[in-house]
Amino acid sequence: MPAYDPIADWYAAQSRTGSLRRFHDNLARRLLGMAGDVSGKRVLDAGCGESHVARLFARHGARVVAADISPRLLEHARNLEARDPHGIEFVEADLAKGLPSHRGAFDLATANMMLDDCEDLAGVLRGIAGTLKPNGRLLLSMNNPYALAARGKVDDYFASGTLTQTFGTERAEYEVPFYYRTFAEWVVAFRQAGFLLRSLVDVPPDSGDPHLPDDPVPKILLLDLVRHDT
Repeated sequence: MPAYDPIADWYAAQSRTGSLRRFHDNLARRLLGMAGDVSGKRVLDAGCGESHVARLFARHGARVVAADISPRLLEHARNLEARDPHGIEFVEADLAKGLPSHRGAFDLATANMMLDDCEDLAGVLRGIAGTLKPNGRLLLSMNNPYALAARGKVDDYFASGTLTQTFGTERAEYEVPFYYRTFAEWVVAFRQAGFLLRSLVDVPPDSGDPHLPDDPVPKILLLDLVRHDT
């Protein structure tokens, strides 16, 4: 069973009207700003969840395909699309196995707070890379590994692996896996999947959002990667 299925109803509600809405709104707007003009561009929203990012990009003229491994989250996303259509195509897929039906189809991909949840990070990154056109971009948000160490979420910065503590789902009666990696391990994974880092943005704290606390080290990073074929 996909990890988010048991909490999909709670997660969708929190993302739309609850404690996660401000957080997701903030990151979605920042990803869109990083993307620039997306009108007419083909965009893959990888790990779309209940479609927060997909809908924002579609409202700005992108032609969006939204993929997720969770049938229940996709059900929420499709129901919302049926009520308020934006021309989004939804696909249930394990991106670690690729998306052969859309190979080389996209100008841009987004991955909003989903790669931390992927055990097979290398496979997912290869899967996303395979959907992009040459020089296609991947825009992502992720937990800052240095912040996790500074905030005591990990005891040893260099001890990568699965964490038992939940992140962002403390009120749900279910633990979602979270795979901690050092930043060096992230960079190696990006490079091995064929991505080069174009830019990095630290997301500043937000006094109105408990998910973006005013800590000495920024909690969330935004990365702009480009597919680089050698």
